[in-house]
Amino acid sequence: MLNPAPKYQDSIARDEFTAFLKGFQDYEKGFLVKEKEDLFLDAYSEWLRTKEERSKLRVIRLAWELDLLGEHIDINRLFSFNPDPAANLY
Repeated sequence: MLNPAPKYQDSIARDEFTAFLKGFQDYEKGFLVKEKEDLFLDAYSEWLRTKEERSKLRVIRLAWELDLLGEHIDINRLFSFNPDPAANLY
């Protein structure tokens, strides 16, 4: 008679591994988002200081990259010089 336990154990191991991979992917995405946000804020700060077109394009590119990661930044509001410093850009 065959023992069904190994098949059950394989299923548990597969489920645990799948959960581990999901957790790792979430961690990796969070790390990438944080890294891109830091780069975005540095680029935006540089653009505020210099007003150079090159800096503005870098801000737009990084906002686009953040959008691909699921973090939307309203570029129109970002460059509209809203006098309200508490305006939410996300």
